[in-house]
Amino acid sequence: MSTFEKPIVYLVDDDQRLMESLSAVLRLSGLTVEVFESAEHFLNNKLRSRASCLIVEVNLPNMDGIELLKHMNSLGLRLPTIVTSSSSNVSDAVRAMQAKAIDFIEKPFIENTLVKKVLEVIERT
Repeated sequence: MSTFEKPIVYLVDDDQRLMESLSAVLRLSGLTVEVFESAEHFLNNKLRSRASCLIVEVNLPNMDGIELLKHMNSLGLRLPTIVTSSSSNVSDAVRAMQAKAIDFIEKPFIENTLVKKVLEVIERT
């Protein structure tokens, strides 16, 4: 990646207000953000080489966020993924980690905490 290309963070969530506010905070941190309201819309997008992190909500219509991560794994697509959830559910957290998520964060979360985690992920890649 050239020094001029900003890392891309993909955000998959059907909560429009959350996506707008989180996108703004991530962009202020110098990142490029692409948002998708469903797993299907995300899968129809071609992953770019600067892709650095995926943030995905568990509770999505049709294909949930963990199913999306499992599907990506089955295709050999490796992208550090943070799974978020609007419901506190231990089984979802376990499923997320089994699907190779790097973290599971319950909502509501403090946006700066999530941004810090994303920046840590990008530094490691």
